Amino acid sequence: MKSPDQKVIESETLILEMMKEARKEREAKAEEHEKLRNSEEYQKELTFLKKTVHDLIQTLKLSEVAASRWVHFTEHYLLPRHFDELVEAAITAQLAIENGALNPARRELRYMLEVAVNIAFVDEQKGKETFDEKIKFFKSKHVKKRNVDHIFELPLRLLPKHKAIFANSVRDAWVKATNYVHPTKRRMDEKLALREQGIIIGMESIEMMQSIVADVHEVCTIVMVLAFETIGPSFTGDLLVDNLDQFDDWLFNKSEFIALIDSYFDYKHERQHRLESHAERRQNLVKYWINQTDA
Repeated sequence: MKSPDQKVIESETLILEMMKEARKEREAKAEEHEKLRNSEEYQKELTFLKKTVHDLIQTLKLSEVAASRWVHFTEHYLLPRHFDELVEAAITAQLAIENGALNPARRELRYMLEVAVNIAFVDEQKGKETFDEKIKFFKSKHVKKRNVDHIFELPLRLLPKHKAIFANSVRDAWVKATNYVHPTKRRMDEKLALREQGIIIGMESIEMMQSIVADVHEVCTIVMVLAFETIGPSFTGDLLVDNLDQFDDWLFNKSEFIALIDSYFDYKHERQHRLESHAERRQNLVKYWINQTDA
């Protein structure tokens, strides 16, 4: 019969063996994931992510410059004062994704949506008012700051035939991101399913990477649509026609919503000599098509 000391020693040995096996398994998974991260397919998604955030930053800056002739916008609108906040959230989301923290990235996306929608709403409702009056209105109960419901109250002048579809897509994007802010049933089911597949934090699959990169692009596109809405058709036209519409690698060309906004300016004289070829090229550049079920 084994003594208590022998039993303790055997138990400790068994635990050590289990720990060694678990460590080997983790190391094997880490090595396998490192190969995945270095793969062409993964790097393609990572490059697209970085370029999306880069284009958001640059286009927001260009929007501010384009509208700088409008003194009231520069001095009294909330949007230009929140560019840094939007950029900070986008960069934080990018860095989180690069380090395998996909869900914290989605929480940043939700924040971006709430800022973009509610700032656009205040600037629309109180367009002629001073900056201080806009701040007062923003702080009031008239602004629902913890959701994106006000998207349905914006005129969306650049998407006249697609207002409802765009508004619904914004709401859907917010709902999707919200599932990663609170411990929801959807989040719990997803987490358990991933664990069954042996996927843990920092071990994202290609499919997971593609999904989060698409989410980032969608939210950044929404931010740009609302920025264009706020600075108005005139300044947006200046930005797009014979400027941003010349660059195939401007990644917002990948969104059908941006393509629709671009088509708003097909009446311009500067486009008439190349309108047919431009429209065809614009169509071919789209990667993310509108979900018609949002209509």
